[in-house]
Amino acid sequence: MLRASLLSLIALGLTAQEPAKVPTPAPAPVQAPAPAPAPAPAPAPKPEEVVLARVGGEAITEADFQSAFRLLGQQEQMQVLMVQGGKEEFVRRMAESKLLAAKGKLLELDQTPGYKLALARAKDDLLAREFLTKEGPGLQKKLVVGEAEVKAYYDAHPERFKQPELVSVRHILVSVKKGEDQPGLSDAEAKARVAKIQAELKKGAKFEALAKKYSDDPGSKENGGLYADADASAWVPEFGAAARTQPVGKVGAPVKTQFGYHLMKVEGRKPGRQVPFEEAKEAAEKQAHQERQVQVWNELMDGLRKEIPFELVKPEAPKPAEPAKAGAK
Repeated sequence: MLRASLLSLIALGLTAQEPAKVPTPAPAPVQAPAPAPAPAPAPAPKPEEVVLARVGGEAITEADFQSAFRLLGQQEQMQVLMVQGGKEEFVRRMAESKLLAAKGKLLELDQTPGYKLALARAKDDLLAREFLTKEGPGLQKKLVVGEAEVKAYYDAHPERFKQPELVSVRHILVSVKKGEDQPGLSDAEAKARVAKIQAELKKGAKFEALAKKYSDDPGSKENGGLYADADASAWVPEFGAAARTQPVGKVGAPVKTQFGYHLMKVEGRKPGRQVPFEEAKEAAEKQAHQERQVQVWNELMDGLRKEIPFELVKPEAPKPAEPAKAGAK
């Protein structure tokens, strides 16, 4: 601020010291030439003109990449787009594939019957994809399942939305070796360990702590032997039966299964029930959508079969060889 004030004062002082001059008329303004028009931007190259790689004198273009990219699944497409260098890596794989193909052609492998059969099959698959892509928007509209349809599906299939009785069980498994030459405890040794665990329980040891210490079940050991809210019918029969009948809160007698001996403590049971719609809505919607997919596909196939001859032929079973006639040479 101070510097600006000083500069202003100096300018005023210089003006006061200069003699007054007769003003001269300002020259007529010169007409500036009109600016030259900006050159039109060059048109963007077409995908088939953008070369990404060359193999044996043959180019791989952006159009080739886009065509191959379109055939990928959604998750694979996301990986190519989101991973740094994903497109470059994909193009490199395309070029390496063309390199292998070029060598195969030099060896005339494209003339073999197996190649020609596979090529015909690949053409069919690609043409089928093109057809489904063309029909895609219409098919997607048919696949939409509204809430009323989801509710109707739920009402029509109540048996699919029943929750079985659920049991929460803690157990300690003492496994038994499968054979004499296998590592592990013998049947007698396993029974002795079970008796030792039972003795520690009687002395007041916590079941959860003993499960972490002794159990041979890796699926529940670190959780104190707990399987919570499980369907007992999914377990081996002996274990499931004990889970459904053993008194709650008490450690029962050892249960023998194919895995060994189990000490079990039932924590609680929840009775089976019909799951209400609001709770089952997400599962019902998923199942209804899957059923609609099958329906739409079958309708599409039925329509095509009416238009185009279609037949599935079962190969005839080979006829048994005739027995040789007596006296034949």
